[in-house]
Amino acid sequence: MKAKEHKITWQELVKNFPDEWVALVDYTQKGAEDIEGTLVVHHPDRKKFHKAVGRVIPRYKDMALLYTGELIKNPEIPLLWQISHTN
Repeated sequence: MKAKEHKITWQELVKNFPDEWVALVDYTQKGAEDIEGTLVVHHPDRKKFHKAVGRVIPRYKDMALLYTGELIKNPEIPLLWQISHTN
């Protein structure tokens, strides 16, 4: 799903797009959770998100791809497995 293009903070992303994959352009980042940019794509399904990113990537030089939910949901299961099995 393509979003309206406007500047948005990390806190707004988490609030408005919980547990979704988001792509930001024209972004500034000062820390892990101190990022602001223009939202160009968001989707809760990782595969559909990456497909949508593939369609818009030719328009942008640099993109931040982030997930607004918790990647480590179960500390007993390895992180790489959790990331690879996130929708």
